[in-house]
Amino acid sequence: MPIPVVDSKVKRNLKMNSIDGAFASISDHLTNPFLGLFALSLGATPSQIGMLNAFPSFLGNILQIPYGILANRIKNRMILITIGALSNRLCWVLIAFIPFLVRAELAVPAVIILATLRVIGANVGVPAWTAIQAEVVPKQVRGRYYANRNIIISSSGLLATVAAGRILALSYPVNYQILFVLAFIMGMFSLIAFLQIQVKPNSKPQSAKPREKRRFRPSQIAGLIKANSNFSYYCFAAFIWSVGVNLISPLVSVYFIQDLQGTAEYWAYVQAASTVATILCQRYWGILTDKFGQKNIMVKAGIGAVVIPFLWFIAPNPLSGIVINLWNGFVWGGFNLAAFNFLLEITPDDSRSMYAGVYNSLMGIAVAGGTLAGGFLAEVIGLKYLFLISFVGRGLGLWLISRVNADTNIPMRFKDLRYPLIQSRG
Repeated sequence: MPIPVVDSKVKRNLKMNSIDGAFASISDHLTNPFLGLFALSLGATPSQIGMLNAFPSFLGNILQIPYGILANRIKNRMILITIGALSNRLCWVLIAFIPFLVRAELAVPAVIILATLRVIGANVGVPAWTAIQAEVVPKQVRGRYYANRNIIISSSGLLATVAAGRILALSYPVNYQILFVLAFIMGMFSLIAFLQIQVKPNSKPQSAKPREKRRFRPSQIAGLIKANSNFSYYCFAAFIWSVGVNLISPLVSVYFIQDLQGTAEYWAYVQAASTVATILCQRYWGILTDKFGQKNIMVKAGIGAVVIPFLWFIAPNPLSGIVINLWNGFVWGGFNLAAFNFLLEITPDDSRSMYAGVYNSLMGIAVAGGTLAGGFLAEVIGLKYLFLISFVGRGLGLWLISRVNADTNIPMRFKDLRYPLIQSRG
């Protein structure tokens, strides 16, 4: 989709932002979908895989509030992003080799510890990155720009996922070592691209006294959040939604291998199906978000995301994973596009880093709680019935999200989902 941006500096920033996203996506798609399978190959149980997702999310995101305060205080926010990127990527190299340098019984705990340290370090730059996104992407083109950027990111991720499938066909453990080292290299290219973006240094509030700026107390944070009741309610709704999603999400690959009798190589192609659908739907969702607003799209796409656990519950064989993940990529493509823009929409410009820190901290707790509960429940009731609990939790979370106030109050009906198709014919 063409984006009407004239200013050359803005154009360059948008270009480098997309290149950064492409390399980051390659790095992530070489690693994230397969970390659970890697742990499984080392002998991890469902509860340990739950810990593998829970501890990084909790400890990494609980620090988002101090990270957000730090992002508001530091003049050059690129320093935080550099520290975060280096921490993130270097840990993949350690994960690839350290478990094979320790005793077998310590391999899984070693992976959990390294994965946790990776996320703790990576999240240092997240609030600063979120604030910079709001500054470099003009509000009037965010829907179209992020749709375009997501197409680039998803296309890059698709290539990486297909390549990962071929690499996983190699002998173990060389296959995983190649994946993780390649992820490190691609992550470095991502960082180099992002550092080319020109952003203004943090401005110092004129009304703030030096002593006040040095002391950002928890009570002040609570006061800011309480003053923004819409943000507070959205955090609550998103928390419930995230718990419902993460009860089962980290364990789908385990279910695919153990219950549906799939393979790690075939799982890569299932993941690729999701990426293909995400690529194909970005223009569609981008038009809808610009027309009807972020919350409308979150709700409509979210309904599709609610039914995904039920689809896995009735899945008869590994081949059905392709169909489910095509649907998964389509609906999550819309939900994630709108959710990111909605967070920018309901947070104030002057303290967005801090709000982003609070939001990410709460989501970290939700992810940790959901994955830990899911891991232990799976060993009690079995993976299959955990999908039904996730189905109910997602439904409740989406209902709460539908009640959040939004800047755009354009009513949207289900038949309006045809709007982009009608526009293309016109």
